[in-house]
Amino acid sequence: VISEETLMADPRGSDAERPPTVLQGADLTPEMLRSNMRASMFPKVTKNLEMELKQTLYETALNRVKYLEAHRLSEPGSQTKITQVQEVKIENPRLWRILNPRSQIVHAERWTVGDDKMDYRVHYMKHYTGDAFTVGVLPTSISGGIAYMRAKARDWLLG
Repeated sequence: VISEETLMADPRGSDAERPPTVLQGADLTPEMLRSNMRASMFPKVTKNLEMELKQTLYETALNRVKYLEAHRLSEPGSQTKITQVQEVKIENPRLWRILNPRSQIVHAERWTVGDDKMDYRVHYMKHYTGDAFTVGVLPTSISGGIAYMRAKARDWLLG
């Protein structure tokens, strides 16, 4: 007999648990699930799907922040600790529409990371179809911006 805990265990073996303040109040229900009339018959499954989606987006954002921190500090950042999460308003949604024409920001946060209190803007975006989500991470400091450009150049040169 397989227990419910075994069924709900993360097959990727992730140990990064999402803090409760990350993605708090964000509606990340895929459009296909929202428009499906049968989905309302299974609210527990729908809620579990949304929680898994939030966990996956959190892990993606955390990995991108770790990557930028490793470039900024010139050393691997295995322990990136989020000290503060604050929901922020998107200042210029038209600019984001120009930069990302196929996606729309559904939630934005400012993460304060590490002992030296580096800030990052984390944007959670929905694809224009409504069923795919992605994460964008931007540093808010000059040293973070230099690390961001160095990481982009390295990715571009090395593929």
